[in-house]
Amino acid sequence: MAFQTEDLGPLLAEQLRQQMNNLAAAVQLLTPVVQEKGGAQYDPYLAILHQSLYRMMRMVGNLEYLELPEEDTPLRETTLDLAGMCRELGRQVSALAELAGVCFTWEEDGSLLTHGDAAQLRRMLLNLISNALRAAGEGGRAGMRLARRDGRAVITVWDSGAGFTPEADENTLLQRPGSLGLGLRVARRIAAAHGGTIVVQQQEGRGSRAVVSLPLRPPEKGEVLKTPAMGFDGSGGFSDVLVELSGVLPYRAFLPEDLE
Repeated sequence: MAFQTEDLGPLLAEQLRQQMNNLAAAVQLLTPVVQEKGGAQYDPYLAILHQSLYRMMRMVGNLEYLELPEEDTPLRETTLDLAGMCRELGRQVSALAELAGVCFTWEEDGSLLTHGDAAQLRRMLLNLISNALRAAGEGGRAGMRLARRDGRAVITVWDSGAGFTPEADENTLLQRPGSLGLGLRVARRIAAAHGGTIVVQQQEGRGSRAVVSLPLRPPEKGEVLKTPAMGFDGSGGFSDVLVELSGVLPYRAFLPEDLE
C-alpha cells in the first residue's frame, strides 16, 4: 500500500508533541540551575529558550487541533459572561502589547451572558489578536470591541497596519512572516463549533479587522453562571496568553522572573 502524505499529519503532531514535552521538562529543570550558577547575565538566553518553547507549544497545539475531525471539536460549554471574559483578556493583552510597542485597547459594555467554552473562545480571540499585533507592528495600534447586534455577540479585532490589497485574499493577509497561517483556521473552527462565523475585512483607509459573530444563548432562569479563570492552561500551568502571543511578543516577555 502506498504511503499517503496526508497520513503524516497525526504522526508529525505526535512526534513534535513528544519532543516538545522533553524540551519543556529540560527547560524547567535547567532554568533554576542556570540562574543560580550563571546569574542575571544569562536571563536573556533563558528568555529566548522559553519563548521558543512557547512558540513550539502553539504550533503543536494548532496542528493537533486541526487534525481533529470538525465533528470531534472538543467543547466544554458553561454559562459565562462574555463581556467579562473579553474585559479580562483585554487587560492581560494590553500590558504585554506594550512590550511589542503596540497600543492595545478594548471596548465592552456591562455584562453579556451566554453559553460557550471559555477556554476555546479565549483561544479564538488570542489567535486573532496575535494576527492584529503582528499587522500593527511597533508604533501601531490594535484593539478589540464587543457589541450586541440582533441577538448575536459581535467581537471585532482590528489593527492599524497596512491592510491588504483587493487582489490579496485574507489568508495572504494573515499568513505573515514567521507564521504558518494556522491561527485563523483554528479560530474559524472554534467559531463554527459555537455556531458562529469570522469574516476578515479591509478597513477604510488603513488596517484590517476580523469580525466574529456568535449566537447569544442566555442562561435559563435559575442557571448558575460560571466564568472559569483561564489565565493559565490547566493541563500544564502555562499562560494561554503567552502561548498564543509568543510569535509576536519580544523575548523579554519571557524572562524567567516574569514567568513564575
